[in-house]
Amino acid sequence: MTAALLSALTVVIMFVGSMLTMFSYDFAMVASGGAAVFLAAPVYMLMVRRVNRLGVTTVFTTVAALLFCTMGNMLFMLPFYVLGGLLLDLACLRTPRQRQSSWWATASWTAFSGLYLLSTLIPYLGNMEAYVSQTMLERGLDQSYADTFFKYYGNPAWVVAIMLATMAVGFLGCLVGRALMKRHFERAGAL
Repeated sequence: MTAALLSALTVVIMFVGSMLTMFSYDFAMVASGGAAVFLAAPVYMLMVRRVNRLGVTTVFTTVAALLFCTMGNMLFMLPFYVLGGLLLDLACLRTPRQRQSSWWATASWTAFSGLYLLSTLIPYLGNMEAYVSQTMLERGLDQSYADTFFKYYGNPAWVVAIMLATMAVGFLGCLVGRALMKRHFERAGAL
């Protein structure tokens, strides 16, 4: 139950982080993923340490995928998130000692940050232009949205750069989370 609630809170924080970048298409294309993972990292770190069970990342990614689907993402992204969470649990958080290590939780979140950014490209793999046109129509966006999207996500070098930047910002968010946990939760005996 704690994992599901903290997962939902993490997704809400990610949504707020993304929304903070929406004042410019250019800025949003480059920074929305980074803002989302930076702000949500401390809650993820707390969740991993507090729940301390194998599968906590799988629960998080499943809840995230379901909530993302309610916000317009495609249902076929669900297996990507569930499988990604399972792989992160098995690679980084399979033992209680790993789950109590902030470095392993940081590794898990940093990897998730890259996968999170790449997951936004899944719908475009079939026919990017058709999907962008459909998105523009459904959301009432103008041609400048499409132009900006293709400027960044139509160029593999930009995709890699944005993914690496998102991972770096996710890592920095974990460092903030570690400091917050040490300062507030460990002193209080909550962890």
